[in-house]
Amino acid sequence: MAFIKHVGTHKGTNTRLSVVFLRLPDEPESALVVHSDSLPDKYHDDFMKALESPEGQSSKELYEILSRRVMWNGNNMLETLHNEGLLRKMPVESIIMTPNARTSIPLVELLEKMDAVSNDTTKPKKEAPTVAEHIAEQVDASVEGDNKKIAQNLLIQAVMLEEEADRKRAEAVRYDPTLTEKATKPAKKGRGRPSGTTAKAMAARAQAAAPAE
Repeated sequence: MAFIKHVGTHKGTNTRLSVVFLRLPDEPESALVVHSDSLPDKYHDDFMKALESPEGQSSKELYEILSRRVMWNGNNMLETLHNEGLLRKMPVESIIMTPNARTSIPLVELLEKMDAVSNDTTKPKKEAPTVAEHIAEQVDASVEGDNKKIAQNLLIQAVMLEEEADRKRAEAVRYDPTLTEKATKPAKKGRGRPSGTTAKAMAARAQAAAPAE
C-alpha cells in the first residue's frame, strides 16, 4: 500500500488536508494546512503533483517543495497559497496524519516522537523570517544537505510504521493470546538510531496572516 507523506484529516470533521508546516515557531500548538480537496481547479492538480512527486515525498516538510515549484501561471506555489489565503492555521491537536488507508497517527504524537529522536532540540532557534524572505531563501538555496533530508524523511516514516507495528502486535495477541510474550518482547538494540534535525521555523508573518480554523 502506497505511503504518502504530508496528508491527513481534521479530527473533528474528517476533512482531508495537507500539512504544509508541521508547527509554527511562536505557536507550536498550531500548524499551517491546505484543504487540498477545496483548492480551486486551477491550482489543485499542480499542488497534488508537487506533493506526490519524489521530491515532495523526500522533503521533511511540504513547504520545502512548494517553495521551489510554480503553478501553471508561473507564480511560486507557496507564495500563491499564502497570497490567496489558502494556507489555514489549525491546532496541531486537531490533525490526524494518514499516510495510507490503514495508518493514522495524531500529529501531536508524531511531533513528540520526532523531537525525542532529534539531537538539535536544545539549540537556540533563529528568528523566523517573513514568508517572502523564507521563499527567497528556499528558491535560492543549493541542493547541499539532500542526504540529511533523506535521512530525516526515513526517520519520520519509521516513526509512523512503528505505530502501525504496535497495532498489528496488539491485533495478533487478540487472535492468539499465547503470542503475548513474543509480541511484547523488546526488539534487539542496534548500534544506535540516526539523529534527525528539527524543521526551521515558519515565518511570523504567515503565522499572523493565516486564517484560524
